[in-house]
Amino acid sequence: MPSVVTRAAEGMQGRGSGQVGDAPDDPGRAAPRLFDLVSRRLAEDSSITGDVADTVLEALGAPPDSSGAPPTCTGIFIRAIRVRGFRGIGPEAVLELPPGPGLTLVVGRNGSGKSSFAEAAELALTGHNRRWSGRSSVWREGWRNLHDGGESHIELELTATGSAGLLTVTRQWPDGADLADGAWTMRRDGSLPADFAAQDWAPALELYRPFLSYSELGALVDGRPSDLFDALHRLLGLDDLTAAQERTRTRRLELERAARQCKDQRQVLLADLESIADERAVRVAGLLREAQPDLPEIGRELAGARHDPAGAAALQAIMRLRLPDAAEVDAAAGVLDDRLAALARHSTGDTEAELRVLDLLRRARAHTHAGGEVSCPLCGQGTLDQRWQRDADAQIARLTERAAALTAAHDELDEALRRVRELVRPVPSELDPSALDGSGVDTGPARWTWSVWAAAGGEACPPDAPCAGTPRGDRLRGAHADALRCLTVLQRSARKELDRLDAAWTPLMPRIAAWMQDASGVAAAEPELRTVKRAEEWLKSAAAGLRDERMTPLADHARRIWRGLRQQSNVDLGVVRLQGTAGATRKVLLDVTVDDAGATALGVMSQGELHALGLALFLPRATVPESPFGFVVIDDPVQAMDPAKVDGLAQVLAAVARSGRQVVVFTHDERLAEAVRRLRLGATVLDVQRRERSVVEVRVGQDPVRRYLDDANALLRTRQLPKAIATELVVTCCRSAVEAAALARARAQLLADGVDHREVQRRVDAARTTREKVSLAVFGEPNLVDDLNDLLDRDAPWAKSVLGDVAAGAHIRIGRSGGELLSGTRKLIAWLNR
Repeated sequence: MPSVVTRAAEGMQGRGSGQVGDAPDDPGRAAPRLFDLVSRRLAEDSSITGDVADTVLEALGAPPDSSGAPPTCTGIFIRAIRVRGFRGIGPEAVLELPPGPGLTLVVGRNGSGKSSFAEAAELALTGHNRRWSGRSSVWREGWRNLHDGGESHIELELTATGSAGLLTVTRQWPDGADLADGAWTMRRDGSLPADFAAQDWAPALELYRPFLSYSELGALVDGRPSDLFDALHRLLGLDDLTAAQERTRTRRLELERAARQCKDQRQVLLADLESIADERAVRVAGLLREAQPDLPEIGRELAGARHDPAGAAALQAIMRLRLPDAAEVDAAAGVLDDRLAALARHSTGDTEAELRVLDLLRRARAHTHAGGEVSCPLCGQGTLDQRWQRDADAQIARLTERAAALTAAHDELDEALRRVRELVRPVPSELDPSALDGSGVDTGPARWTWSVWAAAGGEACPPDAPCAGTPRGDRLRGAHADALRCLTVLQRSARKELDRLDAAWTPLMPRIAAWMQDASGVAAAEPELRTVKRAEEWLKSAAAGLRDERMTPLADHARRIWRGLRQQSNVDLGVVRLQGTAGATRKVLLDVTVDDAGATALGVMSQGELHALGLALFLPRATVPESPFGFVVIDDPVQAMDPAKVDGLAQVLAAVARSGRQVVVFTHDERLAEAVRRLRLGATVLDVQRRERSVVEVRVGQDPVRRYLDDANALLRTRQLPKAIATELVVTCCRSAVEAAALARARAQLLADGVDHREVQRRVDAARTTREKVSLAVFGEPNLVDDLNDLLDRDAPWAKSVLGDVAAGAHIRIGRSGGELLSGTRKLIAWLNR
């Protein structure tokens, strides 16, 4: 059941109506749902596009699905209130109520315990009592009854339509427990008790609050201006409108905040990118400066399509430069030294002259082969004989061997030089300083030493040329060592520069990636932002009109009730408007007129009129069709009301009851019950009486005249009561019956004659004695007692005798028995009502 009540409250989209009109049985009608009003307005506004309309309706929330609510959510009536040990009630007392539509008056003098029933019912459902709100702790601490201070409990029996049946809500406190403690349970008919889910009932109890105490009546009007505004705002579903505005505003702020943060982050990134000498940063910064940055291109930069900037590439190229290993250079230098030494050994003397001699000897020897001894072909004088030939052959052999050794030494040196040239590379282009402009890396030393190393390779000597210029191993080793040292220094500087570039660039990469993701989201949300802004603007412009539309039925209902309550008041209630907005300065404007002149409610209304106005504002809220509660409980609404308004109150309450509500009114003022009887409105009257030690009894109330006569008859039938005491008590009951009959006759006759209610009450208050009250009933004036005696002497001497006995019997002994007096009293009352 609690979840059903919650659904009824949460499903309320602002539907309010009146239940009481000028005609007693005017049921009122429900106002259109807020969702329907907004949908209609959106459809009528040609400037609103479909996406804006959808955004507005989505912010407002889907319309309530009443078909999904179980039938147990409606028609909740009070069947009985059982109380023990709470406030003015000691031993358990039961207030049984007709569980359905109708008016029930619970009457009793002050202190009888009647209000304890009302407070108990409110506490059982809501967990607190508005009458105690804002009061000192004494009010809350005195909740236990003084005469039955042990275990306390409240049991509220409810009935609901549908399958819910009987529901019993129980609050039970063991001895010594605080008010906030104890057990709070609910039991369905035929089931075991379960914890009462107060949080499920709370929304409906707050929205359609069915309880109203006397202290709340005035507070509805002259309390905090915002309280009534908030109550009406919630009831009309305008909180849903405010929530819709807040949702669109919140979404707009979210989107704008995201766009603003994205823009701010872009500026921070630009500043950081511009602070580093990195072409990657330069390229990305250039892209970010564009009005609409090219996000795919930025993504490609981050993905590595153009990952390394030119400076970084040159530095990376320097890092890849390599020189031969020192051991390899040393080995090549050693071989070179050996080949140079070998060549030096084989190059002693005039090598060119020896080669020419060898050539001449070979030719001369070839000449001698032509035949025998021959003359020298050069000088013609000497003879190239056999001895010369032998000497020539020996010398040719010697010179040939020496030439072969020299040639071999040259070949070996050429091979050594080839190996050196394989080790030595020309100065690489990577050492070109122009590639590293602005990087702070100096390639000069490395470039110069590399050029020395490159020159150390030299050129191979021709076989017949001196090798004085051939590079030696120590020169090769020294050049290599210098080049290696400078290259190492250069590469160390390049590594530091690369690290510096990466130290600045690398942290920027995830930031740029995150910004790109945010920027993509912002770009994708731009259409939504435009739509949300338009939706918010529409809701703001439409809010006032929608509020007036929603308020009109409720205000009309309140005015109808006020017309029923005002009863001759010259104060008329006009437009009821909500001013301000939820969460800000807000109040309910009550336009009243006094004799057709405008005024403010608080300035011109009496306390009774303010209470009546409070009731006029309460009943429409409590009786809207959507409320799951079929009952309203009102405690002491009659106080401070003048007699005319009591009649109006009786008529209004009866009309509410006829419209299908269970109206339970607690009052100590007999005027309301008297008005109900006189106006024949039909009501159940329950009389609450409190005996000694907080024993509270409830019985069905009767016409006071009949009740007093029945009490007198009961006293006469009580055998245990001494006769003298019984007679005295019977006389008192008979006098009360005559006075009640006289006042009832007087009120009815005077009002029927058109006498103003206030004047009727003045005359009733002026009638202090029994004879004055009978005079008021007979002549309409209380001060015509002599005329009354003359009338009785002339027309009904017996009536004068009975009147004299009931008026003075409590003070002097009368000459008739109690039974005779009771019979005469009945006859006198019948004569008064003729």
